[in-house]
Amino acid sequence: MSLKKSLFSVLLSSLALVGCGSGVDGQPDDLNDGRGPIVFPEGTGFTTDGGVDAGNPYAVSGSRVMHYRIDIGDFTQPVDPFSPELRAFTFQDGSTRSITVETAPDGTFRLPDAPTGQYYLQLGTFYVVSDSRTMNLDRYDLGRRDRVTAATIPLTLTASNLEPQPYEDYPTWDAISSNLGAATSLYAETPVAAGATSVDQLPLSSFSLVSTDEHLVDASRGDRLYVNHYTTRDTGTYSYTTLDRFFTPEPVTMSPTTSTDLSGTFQEAPQYTARFEWWRSRFEAYQVQAHPQSIPYDQWISISPTPWSSDSWYGYSGDLMYASFSGITDLVTSFTYGNPYPFSWGAVASVSHTFQVIATRLPGTTSGGLNGVLSDTRPLAIATAGPIAPRITPPWGLTVNGSNAQQALTLGSLTPRVTWKAPLVGTPSVYRVRISRLTVSGTRTNPLSVATIHTTSTSVDIPPGVLQLGQKYAIHVHAYVTPGVFPAAHPYVLESLVDVASASTVSSILTAPSSMPLAPELQVEPQPSFEPEPGIKPTRQYRMIEQLPVRR
Repeated sequence: MSLKKSLFSVLLSSLALVGCGSGVDGQPDDLNDGRGPIVFPEGTGFTTDGGVDAGNPYAVSGSRVMHYRIDIGDFTQPVDPFSPELRAFTFQDGSTRSITVETAPDGTFRLPDAPTGQYYLQLGTFYVVSDSRTMNLDRYDLGRRDRVTAATIPLTLTASNLEPQPYEDYPTWDAISSNLGAATSLYAETPVAAGATSVDQLPLSSFSLVSTDEHLVDASRGDRLYVNHYTTRDTGTYSYTTLDRFFTPEPVTMSPTTSTDLSGTFQEAPQYTARFEWWRSRFEAYQVQAHPQSIPYDQWISISPTPWSSDSWYGYSGDLMYASFSGITDLVTSFTYGNPYPFSWGAVASVSHTFQVIATRLPGTTSGGLNGVLSDTRPLAIATAGPIAPRITPPWGLTVNGSNAQQALTLGSLTPRVTWKAPLVGTPSVYRVRISRLTVSGTRTNPLSVATIHTTSTSVDIPPGVLQLGQKYAIHVHAYVTPGVFPAAHPYVLESLVDVASASTVSSILTAPSSMPLAPELQVEPQPSFEPEPGIKPTRQYRMIEQLPVRR
């Protein structure tokens, strides 16, 4: 369905987020995340309480604006017209009815014929199920909006004061640009001799930690780089990786056809120490709720910078330290790490416990499939102030059309109902249901995300067109807790949070029916996505665990 032109008598003026406010009975206004009410200018047809001046009293109003953070400040603009079309529909008994979407040039929108109850909003493979009369679809991104990408970028490194190694090695570095929103790993293509403290135009290969293409640095647009070196520190009982040296090259402009040399002298980054009390046993205790047949796979802890703010995290900019563990013994320990960034930047600590779900591997494969995860991210000062224990645990009792979804099933419908029970620990702020189609690549099962559904309910109906005849699927149900923030009608706010915990449960393999009459809307599957659902930052650990397609 094409976007309809606005029927408003005047163009809507820009939305303004003001102050901190609350709605009826002291509850936060549900058009944003509780940080402040949205004020609609006169003449727009909207009122500040989320209603409309006339017509359908159940009409839905909302905004769809991009928030960009660059080195000189935060900026907004209406959503990119090349992004997925905003669609709306109601869904009942396996069929849909379209809802009119009226849009305005400033990024506001309206559903004038919305029903009294639940409705679905769709943006590509992302769905929001809600009965709210106001909806905030604003998004958050680190880096300027006019960045240019390339499949590959030829690079070399000329640097002195390297950390000498006792053996010939292929060292790695990270290149970070907050203005560009880029975090890239750099790999030496030729070995560096033992004991060497400098390199001259060392050829590099690279891959982005935040996208499938490389970002081109442009000095004329204000892009600046940090080139960071990491070292491994051994405590005697475990080792961890920490940023220890860095340099900031002279401003460069990269080209996809001409090699760019990154030149500078490494210097020691200011050093800090963080002490953690990590109650690993309490996270590991919920392995069977992720899936009864899951097995422990990995525990991860990291400290990451939050560019230009300590209270929001618009995008991943590498790590200050990270380590991988296993075991169930509670851990009290300290990590020393380097931090070269300005004092205006903040930092978060993240832990995750990942469990492999073998029951999502297709026959004939020996790796891949889906994982259950318990994760927790907090501002560093809070994470080091007391024990880190689960604030939310996995949903449980997962069913599809009433049958146990943690056993292999053949579905009787392409639009089944998925249900679950609330976590035993924590009160979820919202749930995300991710449906992945399972495919075979050699001996690996690859999950391709075909839909993510955002809801506050403990059940959802999978929309038409998501499942296809005869295909194999698996389902994640994630529960999120977001202290002080209300994402029910502001789904993308998860992209900016520094304080959030989540836990997921996973189905076994679900096989769609092999044949049945198909309505037209059931015949086109949304384009599968390799990207994580909104709100999950594609960190180094995410790339390692999910093994997303990246170039080396």
